[in-house]
Amino acid sequence: MNSVAALTKTKTRLNHRSPVPTRTRKGRTCRVTKATIRDSSHFGALSHDERVQLLGEAILRSGALVFTKNHAGKYTAVNDDFLDAFGLSSSEEIVGLDDDQLVEKLLASGKTFHHSYRGESITDLPKIWREHDEMALQRPMWFKERALLNAGDDTKLHEFVVMKAPLPTELGSGIIGVAVSEGT
Repeated sequence: MNSVAALTKTKTRLNHRSPVPTRTRKGRTCRVTKATIRDSSHFGALSHDERVQLLGEAILRSGALVFTKNHAGKYTAVNDDFLDAFGLSSSEEIVGLDDDQLVEKLLASGKTFHHSYRGESITDLPKIWREHDEMALQRPMWFKERALLNAGDDTKLHEFVVMKAPLPTELGSGIIGVAVSEGT
């Protein structure tokens, strides 16, 4: 189970004056500690920072491939599952690349890939991904997409169900994507 800030079923109020995370409960100020969630009935009581922490941890550990791109279509962040699926060892290998550059990097790995799937060539993938990104800048959308994975001996295209949604950034709107494999 994931570890998050300890909460009680009773109503609590976050104390914003203290530099140490605390909650005021029944007139007493209590320090927020780590605990294991056993009951989800208290989620409405989570503060914004607690929700960000919990959801961030869930994204990192979800098993889905999660990524963000900026307004220019360049990757800004990916989770470890994304790195593993594409055979990358760190986010520095992908942050700042666009889809064309990612596919070029995978093709340059020296592996022999199956080059087509249902009439789509590997080199068609970035164009398809970009078209979906553009549509998702308006509102959250679901797509079936194929991806070329580079982990281990797997060299075939895989189908994913991908949710893409607008993600406001300082330089304009980017996107967040969450991809779940449709099977093997």
